[in-house]
Amino acid sequence: MGSDHTAGYCIPVNILKVGGFVDPLKKDGQVELSRRLQIGTALLDSTGLCVFVGFPILDDRSLISVLSDMMNAKEGLSWTDDEWRALGRKILVTEHEFNLAAGFTNKDDRLPEFFEHEPLPPHNVVWDFTGEEIDEFWKF
Repeated sequence: MGSDHTAGYCIPVNILKVGGFVDPLKKDGQVELSRRLQIGTALLDSTGLCVFVGFPILDDRSLISVLSDMMNAKEGLSWTDDEWRALGRKILVTEHEFNLAAGFTNKDDRLPEFFEHEPLPPHNVVWDFTGEEIDEFWKF
């Protein structure tokens, strides 16, 4: 998959405080949050549901069971919540494997260098994640 503004869309948590809060101006928790939201987005995308279905699930994790029940009923399955989450992870891994086979590397997962040097108003911060920290995403 290429760029997608809704994959790993952290604004609900970082800004709107849906499902908790991870300070958008600090590195702590960002990789984990992005990973969790990308897995959830991949799962939702595979169902044909809008990413906004995830908002109530962020606030009440027990609602993942409602999604599981709905998908099980539609598909005639009896998957657990964990099996549905595993599907989201599998989708990401499959997309990543496709990109690697197409010749992309982890270097293609980097922002342009100017993000590291040009402060972004209004907070005047720069991108300060290392390549190694970005690569941590795939450790799930």
